[in-house]
Amino acid sequence: PDIVNFPKQIYKAGLQNWDIKQDRFGKMYFANNEGLLCFDGKYWNNYPLPNKTNVRSVEISEKNKIYVGGQDELGYFSPSLNGILTYTSLTDLIPLKKRFFGDIWDITAYKGNIYFRSSTKIFKYTGQGITVFDTQNEWTYLGECNGKLYAHDFENGLMLFENDSWIPIFKQNDLASDDPITSILSINSDSSLVTTLRNGIYILANNTLNLIQSANNQLFKTHRIYSAQLVNKNWIALGTSNNGV
Repeated sequence: PDIVNFPKQIYKAGLQNWDIKQDRFGKMYFANNEGLLCFDGKYWNNYPLPNKTNVRSVEISEKNKIYVGGQDELGYFSPSLNGILTYTSLTDLIPLKKRFFGDIWDITAYKGNIYFRSSTKIFKYTGQGITVFDTQNEWTYLGECNGKLYAHDFENGLMLFENDSWIPIFKQNDLASDDPITSILSINSDSSLVTTLRNGIYILANNTLNLIQSANNQLFKTHRIYSAQLVNKNWIALGTSNNGV
């Protein structure tokens, strides 16, 4: 297929793009170093956050609100009557002592609520208020798979959100204490594929993790899986830190 590359001289924003989503109208949104970058197929527009920090993550809700996370800042953009995006900050809903949380790395829409992850806190936004879930170690992943909401904590391992609390899935942490989960993808209704940054790919089934034995395991350890995405029933795209896709 033809490939069109858009350098920063064309889109006129920061050098790095951290996340990408597409809305139901086909518009593309990028979490960019200089704000929320929007592309409608012809024109580029950049919308900075009020505190001018990097946008690290973006998520689009069913109501087409575009949620974003920056440094000590989270909220959403929505179109005004003239079509220009306007920003609503949600940071004031967070208790004052909890407002210094660093970068928001993941945002997930789940069962009508929006969840934001920083390294030290997960925020649950209900539309009315925000609940804060702290960790004594580090939150390293947040995402939904097969109708379940997962998070990864270095100390407690992979955790499941149930009854408004985070519950460890395993009796002991089967993952290395310094190896973050980078994605969880559905294989079928009963099992999922879990990628980690340093130790390759696992299968999650029946609350058990098993490392996939592959000739490529050393390749995964060397180049590090930063993100993953299902392409079709047979292909999975693995984005690495050190050697492309």
